[in-house]
Amino acid sequence: MKIAYFGYDPLSCCLDVFLQQEYEYTVIYTGESSPFSDKVIEFATQNNLNLCFEKPTLAKMQLLVEQGVELFFSAEYPWKIPVPTGLKYAINMHPTLLPEGRGMTPLPHLILKHSHYAGITFHKLENDFDSGDVLLQQAIALENNETFDSLSAKIFQQTPELLRALLSNLDDVYQNSQEQGEGSYWPSISKEQQSLDWQQPTAQLLTRLRAFGSLGTYADIAGQAYIITSAHGKQYQHQYSAGQVLLDNPQQIIVATVDGELCIPKKALLFSAIS
Repeated sequence: MKIAYFGYDPLSCCLDVFLQQEYEYTVIYTGESSPFSDKVIEFATQNNLNLCFEKPTLAKMQLLVEQGVELFFSAEYPWKIPVPTGLKYAINMHPTLLPEGRGMTPLPHLILKHSHYAGITFHKLENDFDSGDVLLQQAIALENNETFDSLSAKIFQQTPELLRALLSNLDDVYQNSQEQGEGSYWPSISKEQQSLDWQQPTAQLLTRLRAFGSLGTYADIAGQAYIITSAHGKQYQHQYSAGQVLLDNPQQIIVATVDGELCIPKKALLFSAIS
């Protein structure tokens, strides 16, 4: 079966599954070379596959169908994919248990307050984001110390097996899909949600840092804007002001919180152009 694939690196694990199942790639849509697309580009290059960096248009999608493409598959692809007439299968992967958690950035939401909706959902690709009938889904349990990166890794590791199960009985599963129902939409994360407030308790600050992990969390430290990718903290009584720098050396910087301190390794601290 001919396939058009749409995706970025966070779910590049899906690429080999289709190759192993002897699907024929007609084109792979991804973004220009970056830390978020290099794995997809490398896969296409090694297998001599057609790459496209443009946003998909209805005319080009219709042309793919005319060329014999029967399946559109999308995994971590941010742009709208017009679904042409005559396409047999159109599938998207979403990292929540739909219909809960529609939206572009669900992982931080899962860690901050919606852990019970973590999972993998394959659903029909429709012109409205994350709205198509559910084909197959699987819950993912979050640990107490789950981070953006550890949850991303779980999704990366578990998605191929569920995809193989879907492809093993594709026509039957596709024909017996289930409507989503009302569900919920989670808006894109704001800068405020992705920032540390030194007036919050240490535990709350650490949860926020876990929710964004390598994406980075914004923080003001001594009047300078930073992005923090990891830290550890402890609680204790003190007389310092929240946000006060207690230690700054080549290895780490320690900042007082309202009920303790946050220790930030220098390797996890970046200057931010956004104040």
